[in-house]
Amino acid sequence: MHYLHYDREQLDRQYNVRSGIPRFQDIFDRWNQQADVYRQQLTRLPPLRSNLHYGTHRLQTLDYFPVADAAAPLLVFVHGGYWRSLDKNDFSHLAEPYRQAGIAVTMINYRLAPEVDIPEIVADVRAAFAWLYRQASSFGFDAERIYVFGHSAGGHLAAELASTDWHSAGLPTDAIKGLCGVSGLYDLEPIRLCYLNETLQLDGPQVQQYSPLHHLPATKMPVILTAGGAESAEFHRQKNAYALALHGAGFPVQQVKLADGHHLDVIDKLADGSGELAQAIIAMVGK
Repeated sequence: MHYLHYDREQLDRQYNVRSGIPRFQDIFDRWNQQADVYRQQLTRLPPLRSNLHYGTHRLQTLDYFPVADAAAPLLVFVHGGYWRSLDKNDFSHLAEPYRQAGIAVTMINYRLAPEVDIPEIVADVRAAFAWLYRQASSFGFDAERIYVFGHSAGGHLAAELASTDWHSAGLPTDAIKGLCGVSGLYDLEPIRLCYLNETLQLDGPQVQQYSPLHHLPATKMPVILTAGGAESAEFHRQKNAYALALHGAGFPVQQVKLADGHHLDVIDKLADGSGELAQAIIAMVGK
């Protein structure tokens, strides 16, 4: 098997981010602790609404982090974990810089592989978004100003949300006003060919149907794309290919170039309200 100039072993190394990060579990543990402390500190009104069910499965839940303004814009975050791990509760602290800027935030959970496949995972995040959209007046956010962002596999899922035809759900075509993908996966073909597919079981038609690279958003929206400066060549190729396709179709694309950071460090950049990445997201939502 060869993909581009990679054999299977080389391709595995490109996408096995944990193998290249010493003590990666310490990073996951730190995220979880920071997120837990943040949730415990949320004593100010309006209160956090946690573990709201958009479906019947235990993972079909979301958290809503409100702000005081009932007409605030909303940022929807989709976590990563290669569609098979992690949880919204690992990322609660990411909400703070955006809430400080007057933006409400939602964190989505979804079912994970191998219990379900990628088509079902995409269906979950679409169901979560549609459910959330209908709660705008009761939750207190502006349904006309919803933006999505995600990290890694969550970047893929956020891009899938942005490319959804919402008519079948009774939502407007432009229900999503902007997208940010952080170290996202927009072409699933190398995922099908590497070690990850032992769990995901992607086939050729699914790669075509669920690769954002082949299905751009239906309405023109601003898009922010980034990847850590120290990430593998494939993550940068993914980002650049998606940016090129979007730019060629007339989308306003902003690439935030990060000088450093591996695949997990970029989460800290999302949490840094004074950093270039968070500031770019805040500016996109504020336009």
